[in-house]
Amino acid sequence: MSSTLQDGSQPNRHTWLTVPPEERILKANKLIVVHPRFREALELLKHCHESRRLGGEPACGALLGTSGVGKTSVVDHYRRLYPAIETDASTRQPVLKVTLQPDARPKGIAADILLALGDPAWSSGTVQSQTNRAVTLLKRCGVELIVMDEFHHLFDMDRLKVMTKASQWLKVLIVNTGIPVVVCGMPEAEHVLRAEHTERRFKDRLTLRCFTWRTPVGRKEFCGMLKRLDDSLPLAECSQLANPETAGRIYLACRGVPDYLMSLIRGALAEAVYRQSERIEQADLARVFETKLAQQRVLAEQSNPFCGPLEETALSRVQAADEARTVGIGLTPRASRARKHHMTTAELLGGR
Repeated sequence: MSSTLQDGSQPNRHTWLTVPPEERILKANKLIVVHPRFREALELLKHCHESRRLGGEPACGALLGTSGVGKTSVVDHYRRLYPAIETDASTRQPVLKVTLQPDARPKGIAADILLALGDPAWSSGTVQSQTNRAVTLLKRCGVELIVMDEFHHLFDMDRLKVMTKASQWLKVLIVNTGIPVVVCGMPEAEHVLRAEHTERRFKDRLTLRCFTWRTPVGRKEFCGMLKRLDDSLPLAECSQLANPETAGRIYLACRGVPDYLMSLIRGALAEAVYRQSERIEQADLARVFETKLAQQRVLAEQSNPFCGPLEETALSRVQAADEARTVGIGLTPRASRARKHHMTTAELLGGR
């Protein structure tokens, strides 16, 4: 069942009443909300992808951001738009995702490409033979765009230096194949992009950031995301996730990290469905935060934001996870100094 009709209107939500719980949870687990910054990242991939057909030098780009901001979700969504196609001679892969291993070097990158292409002997051979096989297979498999994940592995954090030979090798691969490359990685990948062999090559760059609550624009964007998410949930009733107080509590629970937000909402939906409710309640969110998010490093010192009163001044001080220098923030000045509250069984199960 689609959560949005082709004309952009919403279907009758009550049709979800006839859908089994397991199917609804599966739907929620696959749910992707294409919000503005997600769409901007998709446009970067599309621009680089289409540059190959325009002739001249392929446009290469970079998609950077801290863990959990949605880089992988963007790439996986784009890959689904151009699925692999089985032929008699090979498997055509228009968009190839390559995950770089730590301590990346030319031989290792070549092996990673061969592995992604399905070469059974991906780890065998010299760097030259592996490179030659990779170039041949890239052409045979009809690869139009290469996405290299974990690109920050080309920067040695211990020795604070760029893997020069690896960046040189990558430049030569782009020149020899004419295939555009988009690299994805943590912010330290910027050091690699500033290096002599990559700076000019990777002109299109985008940094994905966590949602923020500290500005009116940031709050509007976050609440807009919650509204679109609420409208897309496989439930017969709206859960009012974008209600100002609920939105504030949700922000404290995820600190603007899209991955934490989706884990929270997906988990809360499962809680609601299993207790045969058609909307997410605050108790559902409280249980999911305690069981799935409370032990995350950036949230470890924070009280459960779905328990007790919410003080608005706390929200005015909270920082996004990719901006904060200290972990966690309480709901009130007193709560921020208090020891972390561990919910009792009665509290966790009270909403069932």
